[in-house]
Order: sequence, then C-alpha cells, then structure tokens
Amino acid sequence: MIHARRRHLLTRIAALASLGVFLAASTGASAQMGGHDHGTPPAATACAAMATPMAGEQDHGDHGGTPSDAAEVEFDQLYIDMMLPHHGSIIALAETALPVLTDPRLQQMAEDIIVTQTAENEQLTQWRTEWYGSGEPATDSATMELMLEAMPVGTMDEMMREMDAQFQVETFCAAANPDLAFIQQVIPHHQVAIDASEVAVEQAVHPELAVFAERVITAQQAEIDLLNEIIAEYEAAGTPVS
Repeated sequence: MIHARRRHLLTRIAALASLGVFLAASTGASAQMGGHDHGTPPAATACAAMATPMAGEQDHGDHGGTPSDAAEVEFDQLYIDMMLPHHGSIIALAETALPVLTDPRLQQMAEDIIVTQTAENEQLTQWRTEWYGSGEPATDSATMELMLEAMPVGTMDEMMREMDAQFQVETFCAAANPDLAFIQQVIPHHQVAIDASEVAVEQAVHPELAVFAERVITAQQAEIDLLNEIIAEYEAAGTPVS
C-alpha cells in the first residue's frame, strides 16, 4: 500500500498534465516583465506576471496512458514518462528565469535548456507514441512507484519536486537573487536526469533511447560543471551561496 504521504505527493502530478498551457502562459508573461520594484526580490517582480491561474491549481486527477498492468511496464516507457515532465519543469524554470538573469552565461544556459529540452521532449513524445500507442506520460501512482524503483534517483518527494513545474517556478519566484536561485535549482534538477539516464544507458530496450540518455548525461554534466565554476566565483568574491 502506498503511504499517505506518497498519495499526497502524487496529487501534485496533476500540474504536469497541463504543462503546455502553463508554458504558453509563462512565454507570454515574459514579454510583459519590466523593471523591478525597489525592495522587492527581482525574481518575485518578474513572476508577478505569472499571477494567472497555474496548471497545478486545476483538479485533473490521473493523466496519461495508465497501463492495465503496471508490472508489465517496459523500462523505456518508465524513463520517457519520467523525463517528459522532468524536462518540462526545467523548461518552465528557464522560461521564467531568462528575463531576470544577469550573468550572460546563465542567460545562455537558460536559452539552451529551452531549445534543447523542448526538442528532446518532442523526440520522446514521438517515440512514446510509436512504441506505446500514446504520447502522454502515465502518471498513475503504480507507475510512479515503478519509476522510482527502476531509477533510484532519491526519495519520492525529491523526484516529485524535480518533476513539478509549479514548484520550480514558485521557488524561483520567491528568491532574492535570481542568478543564484537558478544555479541552486538547476544543479540538483540536472543531477536527477543524469542519474536516471545512467540507468537508461544500461537498461534501455531501444538502442536509440540509450544514445539519447548518453547525450543527456554529457550535456547536463557540462552545465553542472559550469554552474559549479560560477558558484566558486561567488565564493571567491565573498558572495553568500547558502
């Protein structure tokens, strides 16, 4: 039986089903983001345009291709069903952060995340449609449990947090230092993708998915390395990073 805490966490997955609507809203909001109010955290000012109802506030229940027998779910489907919302949440963060980031390296990274991971999600959706009959990720509780068993990327809470677009955006919007907040959110987010992809390299049934996972590892590890370099610069300059 799934513990009550996990059942509560699984209700948050509803936000992922309407991610396309949320991203469209965030893209439109980006054009409206102007200067910052004095005394207000820059990220919070930027996110004021995000005050329209978010996808996560709607009650949709379970979504996606719920398998008839969760025990028969192939690893590749579990990987895709994790990576689609996981990519979606970091795209939402990057869309929100881009207008207020000040470090050109972070601005470029946010742009790269939006372009690269949007294209990757399109590829994953295509494969899921071809291999499993639907492009929609399964989000039922049994599949989520299997996902975590197949790819031990941490606790259920940690995995859900990194897959939750609303959580990522709201955390960023509450931050006083947009650049530092972006760094601190992207590093653990990327690490989850790397950990899951390392399993996929070994266990993927479709060779093309293993190649995909290798690309994820290479690209996101390079971005983590750059973010750690920027943190080291902050520390050398005496900027608090915790």
